[in-house]
Amino acid sequence: MKTTRTYQLPSFLANPKLYLKLRYLLGYMFDVANIQAKEVEDEELMKKYAWVVYSWDVEIIEPIKIFDQIRITTFAIKMNKFYAYRNFIIEKNGKIVVKAYCVFLLIDIERLRPAKIPEELEKAYGNEKSVYNGRKIDFEDDFEKEETLQIRRADIDLNLHVNNAAYLDLIENLSQISDQDVAYFKIIYKNEIRNKDFVKGFVKNKKDSSEFKLVSEEGKVYTYGKIIKRDV
Repeated sequence: MKTTRTYQLPSFLANPKLYLKLRYLLGYMFDVANIQAKEVEDEELMKKYAWVVYSWDVEIIEPIKIFDQIRITTFAIKMNKFYAYRNFIIEKNGKIVVKAYCVFLLIDIERLRPAKIPEELEKAYGNEKSVYNGRKIDFEDDFEKEETLQIRRADIDLNLHVNNAAYLDLIENLSQISDQDVAYFKIIYKNEIRNKDFVKGFVKNKKDSSEFKLVSEEGKVYTYGKIIKRDV
């Protein structure tokens, strides 16, 4: 099953150069996924479960500007044990400008542990042919810079932890790469940021890329990933 929605982008989601911030790019894709979930999921069944994001792999073919009209389509491509794999396609003027591969993890709410995806849930979503399977990325661990990053109240979502999309604002502070200059990014979520005022950020900036990691003061890894710059 595919779900599609069209959006006219407002000016208040812009960065200083009038491009859509990456945080809101993810937010729009989340919105379409949530619309689909409401359409296909059994409300009673889902009282036991919650979806959490494990990773994003996003290829930005052309940066999106404020006032653009975009068309977002999402669909499940497969489910395997605890994991659901999903594609997103964003089009502008009939042309694909963003492709994304997202992995979700199903959680048992009471046990707070991964749960095997019920067969009826898998059937409800169906399986579509994948159009983007992400990239294989090798990560380095020899970071060259460390910063302390403040968690803002605006970063906290209704689940009382830092919203997955809000991580991108923290990462932008580390990488110093503007939204319109990002051609690709991969972010893997290991642990949620909850009840924290500050986190430690590590980064290694190169000419064409930036690798990052967010950790607690005790060394717990919250997230890590990589950004590849656009040729400009």
